[in-house]
Amino acid sequence: MENIEFDIRIPQDTEGSVIQEEFVWLNQNGKERKIKLHDYTEIYKIPFLYEYLMRKLQAQSHTVLASLLIEQVTQAGGKPEDLVILEVGAGSGMFGKALADVGVKSITGIDIVPEALEAATAAHPGVYENYYIANLSHLNHSTEKALNDRGFNCIVCGSALGFNHIPAPAWAKAYNLVSPQSWIAFNVQKERWEDTGINSFSEWHPWVAQNEFFKIEQTSEYQHRFYLDGRSLMYIAITGRKQGNLFDR
Repeated sequence: MENIEFDIRIPQDTEGSVIQEEFVWLNQNGKERKIKLHDYTEIYKIPFLYEYLMRKLQAQSHTVLASLLIEQVTQAGGKPEDLVILEVGAGSGMFGKALADVGVKSITGIDIVPEALEAATAAHPGVYENYYIANLSHLNHSTEKALNDRGFNCIVCGSALGFNHIPAPAWAKAYNLVSPQSWIAFNVQKERWEDTGINSFSEWHPWVAQNEFFKIEQTSEYQHRFYLDGRSLMYIAITGRKQGNLFDR
């Protein structure tokens, strides 16, 4: 384990809490404060805090998604080293590290949270070929050119699409960076994947069910992590192939 300079205390009244509201008490430098698990700006400011929390909650999306993607790639006759990956919402680099561990050589990260780059550099140095802090909906010319020129043939997104952290126009910009038949891998909370209401994944991202844009190769249900109260938090991993460009909306 890395040298850490903090401790966390799980609150007692977490039973039945929803994922967006989960929090812990962070003890650091003799002071205690409340910090939400989805407050990435604050979490990434503290080296190794995100990794510490995810290990404590036995998170496994990063390894599950990486292994399922490589399984599909190899079944199609490809190799991990063939992939040139853009990771959208790269965060502190846990997914990138898992991809590197299964043989991927080229990974570019992008995230909108400025603190993410420092967190990824500290926790997983050398994993990313490049790492951009940028808003995909408003890329500057040099970043957009660099992304277009890199020749990505795979886009991955770990645990960021399902709660609309990455809105449809930003995702479309990333999606359109790769050519048809490129690999796409992401995950979604099971309840949101199965929901049919206005806050469902299919409502936010209708392309996932439209064959002219995306072809699903595999869906897999698995335990993403535990809730703070010990319940299993189930996710769906989706791997597939791009069919056509998305329209910004």
